[in-house]
Amino acid sequence: MLRNVELVIISDVHLGTYGCKAKELLKYLNSIQPKTLILNGDIIDIWQFKKSYFPKSHLKIIRKILSFATGDTEVHYITGNHDEMFRKFTDFQLGNLKVCNKMTIKLNDKNAWIFHGDVFDASVQHSKWLAK
Repeated sequence: MLRNVELVIISDVHLGTYGCKAKELLKYLNSIQPKTLILNGDIIDIWQFKKSYFPKSHLKIIRKILSFATGDTEVHYITGNHDEMFRKFTDFQLGNLKVCNKMTIKLNDKNAWIFHGDVFDASVQHSKWLAK
């Protein structure tokens, strides 16, 4: 039985890395039906793409996210430092899937500002080679 939830925020999944807990995440995603899903950066680890590691369990996460977006769930992909190449697509929208760098949402009649924390990391901002 699916649990209906208003809002789910997920961050730092790092699909494409050996430490990713894709099976556990998929189990959770298969148990819910969110109204809004916010992917708060570093969902796909572009920094590790050269290693050619992207098992089926990681691809299942992508499929599940797309199934939410093709259904009734609003999906917001906020870019992070490990998936910064998506920043080229800021303000891109395809159906219920939106790519952005930051967003605000209403929570209990108050505005909440959501962004990935790399904006506060000086090494990421000024010395990418050091961060990597």
